Amino acid sequence: MEFIIRHKSVVAFISFTLFCIISLSIQSSTLVLTLEGVISAITMPFQKAYDGAQSGVSRLWAGFTELTEVRDELKKTRSNLQKYESMAGEMSELKRENDRLRELLGMKERVEYASIPATIISKDPDNWFRTIIINKGSGDGIKVNMPVIAYQGGQKAVVGTVIEVRGSISRIAPIISPTVRIGVKLQESRFPGLLCGYSGNSNLCKMDYISRAAYIRFGDMVITSGQGGVFPPGLLVGTVIKSYSLESSAYQRAIIKPVIDYNLVEDVFVIKKDLDKDLFEIFDEDKEKEK
Repeated sequence: MEFIIRHKSVVAFISFTLFCIISLSIQSSTLVLTLEGVISAITMPFQKAYDGAQSGVSRLWAGFTELTEVRDELKKTRSNLQKYESMAGEMSELKRENDRLRELLGMKERVEYASIPATIISKDPDNWFRTIIINKGSGDGIKVNMPVIAYQGGQKAVVGTVIEVRGSISRIAPIISPTVRIGVKLQESRFPGLLCGYSGNSNLCKMDYISRAAYIRFGDMVITSGQGGVFPPGLLVGTVIKSYSLESSAYQRAIIKPVIDYNLVEDVFVIKKDLDKDLFEIFDEDKEKEK
C-alpha cells in the first residue's frame, strides 16, 4: 500500500494503459482479451504516429517540389521580363531616332540654302568643345571653310565652320573656339563687330570692334553680317550678356552667349556656299602681318 502511495503516478499510468488495452480488445459485446488484441492495442498508437509522420513528410516533400517548380518559373519569368524590357528600350530608342531623323528632314526644308545634313559623331575629348567631327566629308561635297548651322529650341543658329575634310568625315571648329572669326552685327542697332571664342576653355564668345556710339543692352540678339565671305547674312549667333568699353580704345566689347548649346546639339547642316577666295587671301595676309 505504501508502495502504491509512493509511486502513485506510475501506478496511474499503468492502470490507464491497461484500461485502454482492455477497452480496445472488446469484440462485439463480449470481453475477450487476446494476444492479438493486446499487441494491436499496443502498436496502434505507434502505427498512427508513423502514418501521420509519413503523410507529413510526403506533404513536405511535395511542398519542396512545388517550391522548386515555382522558383524555376520565377527565374524564367524574370528572364523573359528582362528580354521584353531590353526590346522595349531598343524600340523606344529606334522611335526617338526615327523622330529625330524626321525632324532633321523637316529642318532641312526650312534651311533657305543648299545644305548637307550631318550627324555629330565625336567631340574633342581633350578640349571638349573646340572641335566637332561629323559623319560627312569630301565625298558628300563638303569643303573647308563651309559654314555650319543647326536647329535648337526651334531656332536656327550658327555652329561653326569646317576646318578639315576627309573622304567620309569632317572636322568643325565651333564659334566658341578662339580661332574662329565671324563678321556679326547687333540685330537691333545694326552696329557691326567681329566675333570669336572668348577663351580656350569657355563656352562664350566675345564681339569686338563695336563702336562706342552703339547702345548695347542685355539680351540684344547678334546675327551674322555676311561680311567675311563665309556666312550668309542674318543667321542667328547668340545674345549679349555683358558689355564694356575697352581702355585706350575707340571700341566696345560684348560678351555673347551662343544660341547653340554644344552639350545638346546632335545634328547640323553644312551650307554649300561658294567662298570668296580673294577675301580669304586678304585675311591670310592680315594674319601674317599680325604675327
